[in-house]
Amino acid sequence: MCEDGVGDTAAFDYGDVVELTEDDILRKVFRSENDAYKFYKKLGKFYGFGIRKGDMFKDEEGNLVRRRFFCNREGQRDKKHYNRVDRKRPHKPETRTNCEARVCVYLDKERSLWRVKKVILNHNHEMTHHRMVHLIPSFHYMTDAAKAQIEGFQGCGILTSKTMRYMAGISREYSLVGFLKKDAYNYVDKRHRARITDGDANAAIVYLEGKVDADPTSMARYNVTKNEMLANLFWADGGNRIDYQYFGDVLAFDSTYRKNKYKRPLVIFSGCNNHKQTCIFGFGLVLDESIASYKWLFENFLEVMCNRQPFVVLTDGDDLI
Repeated sequence: MCEDGVGDTAAFDYGDVVELTEDDILRKVFRSENDAYKFYKKLGKFYGFGIRKGDMFKDEEGNLVRRRFFCNREGQRDKKHYNRVDRKRPHKPETRTNCEARVCVYLDKERSLWRVKKVILNHNHEMTHHRMVHLIPSFHYMTDAAKAQIEGFQGCGILTSKTMRYMAGISREYSLVGFLKKDAYNYVDKRHRARITDGDANAAIVYLEGKVDADPTSMARYNVTKNEMLANLFWADGGNRIDYQYFGDVLAFDSTYRKNKYKRPLVIFSGCNNHKQTCIFGFGLVLDESIASYKWLFENFLEVMCNRQPFVVLTDGDDLI
């Protein structure tokens, strides 16, 4: 099945990458281009250098036939970035050293195997210490098991920082977890945003629109961000609007400090009726406590309330309000 004296086990079991020579790597064969990438990734993680994928070469039929994998310090920063006269920020530290280390693989069409065509193992820079290798971006990876564990801890109300501390204790140290604390926070935030975009936000809008169909005097207003995410939301039912017409001379306006699970300010418009009872005029869920959000909320509140302005507005004295 394999040539050059490489048996089945040696061909498809990457084994140990310690003390592999260029000739040893040249005799490697892989089932797929992705397997070759995983091998070079393991090699880089062991020796302390990051890797990245290079150019792809396809045949006339559009099939991938060659691929190159480089050290992450290959090449140099484009000179045009240094020649800009309008640049205000200082340049970031130079990380590219024009390193020539690489592995090139090609597809053996007769055997449907990927073989190594060229190998350069010499680097022109220092290697990263093995305790710091996990900080290289190409080695950040969250397994499905890790994601499931984070989601389970989140469901129990455990903070992400404590989850990372637990996972580091199980793995014996942070460098063996396989990803950074920032990766865990990014994953939690991504799941949170997806849940709001695809689930709760859409369900809330559908519910409020259904209320409008059942009660034409109910009103709901919302807008979205550039990423098509729910930004600001305001709603008031028929009873709220009628109460405001009678008792809206004095309006109390305040926002909770992100006490809901979406970490967004909830705004409550309230007042007092002739029995000295608190009555609610409407609710708003804003993207943030900014002038733009409050302006949108006030304008829509007045529109829903038939542009009847209150004589007195009680707030907490926020300058943005």
